[in-house]
Amino acid sequence: MLDGSHPARPARPVAEAQLAALGDGEALAKGWLLTLIAGAPLARAGVLPAEAMVREAPGLCDAAVAAIGSDTALERLGAGGDLAGLASRAGSMTGADGPAGVVAALAALRASLWHAVLEDLRDPGPEIVAALAARLARVCDAIAAAVFADVAAADGVPPAPVPTPPPVAQPAAAAATPVDPAPHLAAVPPPAAVPADVFPTATATAPAAAQESWATVVVGRLARLLAERTSCAILAVDIDDADRLLAADVRGDAAATLERAERAIREALRPSDAAVHEREGRVWVVAADTTLEAARVLAQRIVTAVGAAGELHGAPLRASIGIATSPPDGDDAASLIAHADEGVFAARAA
Repeated sequence: MLDGSHPARPARPVAEAQLAALGDGEALAKGWLLTLIAGAPLARAGVLPAEAMVREAPGLCDAAVAAIGSDTALERLGAGGDLAGLASRAGSMTGADGPAGVVAALAALRASLWHAVLEDLRDPGPEIVAALAARLARVCDAIAAAVFADVAAADGVPPAPVPTPPPVAQPAAAAATPVDPAPHLAAVPPPAAVPADVFPTATATAPAAAQESWATVVVGRLARLLAERTSCAILAVDIDDADRLLAADVRGDAAATLERAERAIREALRPSDAAVHEREGRVWVVAADTTLEAARVLAQRIVTAVGAAGELHGAPLRASIGIATSPPDGDDAASLIAHADEGVFAARAA
């Protein structure tokens, strides 16, 4: 277990995984597009620029897969690399609107690539899975860095120094901390006084048109904390198998139990913490004045609360939690969100 006293090392290339089946950039791009469509409001489903993705997304996906196994390929996506321009368009090719839209687009890219990686693996050991999760986070950080550097240049703002590689999951720390077993706390069977300004998306009763996207709320909250230069943490809380449970939910038991679990998560938070609902089974927690150790304690409390919220099919709910803290894991919202998101995959794999 990490004690926070040692610097994290950059995630290494994982060439031994031999992700041969991932050589089809077109199939990977299709998976990315489908992930974007699935996560977009119905009204925006036809707005996605499919033509731009058809033209550029396959090449970006191929480059990302190559970078998983090679530092040389990773450098091509970074500043000065011949694929930096392609990486910088990862947001625009999806029609992303604003920082929150870019974060959501990059999260969809990570999710679709990770799904493809898991599908391609054959009986991998936990070390390989953890290394792949960390490396993918680092690759997506490099892509995010290119995107936001391009945005900054377009606005006439000198690009801020980018932490080595990890901007989106700030894998510098994210990838560097391949698994971080503590966040998962798998042994444990996954707002009270939450500031009103951060809870709009957590209220399922609010009209859909009036709700902000979870990414907008989380990015805004983190941006304020980072601007105040205070230590903070973000936790991605994922209730295991929530999608499968809901798909088989004939009587509504799963939906009711997941709702109780989300209430339990909010009740486990401190007055200064904020919970933001992304979808059923997924909640983001933004915590101010929080170190890594304090975030792990909070994660333990959340996991315990989820386990006590109820049972389905005779078993308590479990949760996998990814943690990112600032400053060690990044100094921008996109990096922290990506790091925490990748941490969920690593935690579950652990």
